[in-house]
Amino acid sequence: MSTSVVLHCNTTYGFATCAAQLITDGLTVEEARQVGTVNGWRHVNGRDYCAGCSGSKIKPRVIVAVDGAPLVDDTRVRADLRLQTAHGLLLPLVTGATAGDWWYDPEKVWNDPGRYFGEEVVTAGPAGRPVRVAATGPVDEPQSRADAAYIAHVGPEVGRAVVGVLHEAFETVHQEHGLVESSLTRAAVDLADAILRPSDPAVNR
Repeated sequence: MSTSVVLHCNTTYGFATCAAQLITDGLTVEEARQVGTVNGWRHVNGRDYCAGCSGSKIKPRVIVAVDGAPLVDDTRVRADLRLQTAHGLLLPLVTGATAGDWWYDPEKVWNDPGRYFGEEVVTAGPAGRPVRVAATGPVDEPQSRADAAYIAHVGPEVGRAVVGVLHEAFETVHQEHGLVESSLTRAAVDLADAILRPSDPAVNR
């Protein structure tokens, strides 16, 4: 048995009414309206209005469960909280990573004896005393080179910039009580959702 609370738009047009409705998994009207708020609905003077009738710029996401898999519905979590969570997840990863700029030189391979000898590598630190950050695979292998180049370009400095974007977007969306009202903050929320994706390889298969 399952229970849902459905919001119906109360907008009227002469002798017609808006047919929009939002099926939620809220157990109470208050919970349903919280879901509605995240999806651009408004509750004013005891009446509910859909995103279209409210003039909201929010584009609701449709989450589909496949083959009985658990439903992960990020619309139940306010966008500002998702931004805050992603910020809190990424910040310690950035500060804990090897400091300094990361480098990749396709003309150089790791020559120190050991497991990664002769592989494409990403390094940090001065040219005379490089520190290996990552080894991506056999030398001259196209995928190894592509992965190393990507890792080097998306290093800690880029991570710090992303952390700053998440923080600024959180401040903006939080002031709007969780509503996403611009394409820039929408992009930041998409970025947060990408950071918060399941990290278990088994989940992503």
